[in-house]
Amino acid sequence: MLQNKRGDIYAWVAALMLFIAVPLASLSIDIVRMMYVRGHLHTATDAGCQAAVNTLDVSHFTTTGEARVDRGRGRTNAVNVFRANLVDADTVRYTESLVVDFPGPRLAHCTSTAQVDHLIPMTPTMNVVVETTSEMRGSYGN
Repeated sequence: MLQNKRGDIYAWVAALMLFIAVPLASLSIDIVRMMYVRGHLHTATDAGCQAAVNTLDVSHFTTTGEARVDRGRGRTNAVNVFRANLVDADTVRYTESLVVDFPGPRLAHCTSTAQVDHLIPMTPTMNVVVETTSEMRGSYGN
C-alpha cells in the first residue's frame, strides 16, 4: 500500500513540474531577454537620435548662418547607426524599428519599438518601446 502512494506523489510532482515550474522558468528567461533588449534598444535609439541631429544642413548654414538638421540625411544616419548598434537581433530573436521626427530645426525625436518572441509557443510577443529626444549642439556662429 505504501508503494502505491509513493507512485502517486511522483505523478503529482511530474504534473506540477510540467504545468507550473517549466512555464515559470521560461517566463523568467523571457523577462530577462526583454530587459536585455530594452537596454540595447535604449542605447541604439540614443545613438541613432544623436546621429540624426549631428547632420548639419550645410547649404542652409552657408547661405543664412542658421544651424539646422538636414532631415533627409539625418533620418538615414539615424537608421544606420541604430541598426549598427543592434547586431544581435537575430540571435536574441527580436525585430526592431525606428521612427525619427524633427519637432524643431535643431531637435530630433526618436521612437523605437521591438517585438521579442517568447520561448513558449502560442504566447503573444512582448513589445518594448523607447523614446528619446536629442538636440543639435555646438557653436555654429549663432
